[in-house]
Amino acid sequence: MGKNAEQTTLARAITQHGIGLHTGASACVSLLPAAPDTGIVFVTSSGAEIPALADFVVGTERATTLGRGNECVRAVEHLMAALYMAGIDNARVEVEGPEAPACDGSAREWVSLIRRAGKRRLGAARETRSLEAPVWSADGDSWHVALPAKAGLSVGVAVDYSATVAGRQTLWLAHAARRFARDLAPARTFAFEDEIEQLRSSGLARGGGAENAFTVGRDGYSGPLRFPDEVARHKALDLIGDLALCGLRFGAQVIAVRPGHRSNVALAKALRAALAPGASGLG
Repeated sequence: MGKNAEQTTLARAITQHGIGLHTGASACVSLLPAAPDTGIVFVTSSGAEIPALADFVVGTERATTLGRGNECVRAVEHLMAALYMAGIDNARVEVEGPEAPACDGSAREWVSLIRRAGKRRLGAARETRSLEAPVWSADGDSWHVALPAKAGLSVGVAVDYSATVAGRQTLWLAHAARRFARDLAPARTFAFEDEIEQLRSSGLARGGGAENAFTVGRDGYSGPLRFPDEVARHKALDLIGDLALCGLRFGAQVIAVRPGHRSNVALAKALRAALAPGASGLG
């Protein structure tokens, strides 16, 4: 592990309005600077503070939900990915509404927002930790492995939707922070044509539409894609956002096969334990 960099926060406060992808309710997020060692903390409209850590995940159905007591914030993964890849260590995230704004269904607007806010060094040392051994997690037919790496986060994703036009897709992104804004952040949320009605009847995807998602059918997509493998890229975006809930800077090569939020969070918890002081690094 090392302490060769300073912790950062946002240079100024900045706000994003929109609607929630799942609830369809109005949503507003204000990103505010924070002191060293604060980490990323979500603050609900009632003033409840929820650390952005895997231990506070209370839901993973089609989005990652953080909660504490009776308070929760849904769909934090795209914002968390953007903050982590931008190198923001400390911020207060004040949320009005039940979930973060969907924006365009990707992390592209969050990246732009963070760039407009700017980044400020805090003078306190940032600790980056290294794995000493592989860390594994599995959940049904989803599995992940994080392998030691000298520096930075590299991610690989494999998905299999053979019954649809998406088919099988694989993606490898070395040194993800360098390419995140261009190659992952614009990848949008998607759903399958034959599950839309079921999702909405279950109280999900009520704010979803062509402006913030695309659908995947047996023979085609609902509209033009931003990338030929946008499905795999969005899965990689979600993976990074969920891994950011480790609350730690770390170097690793992460490979995820059929990833989902629940399996992503399981790996984040395993990594958090493996990277704790005195841990062996073997999950």
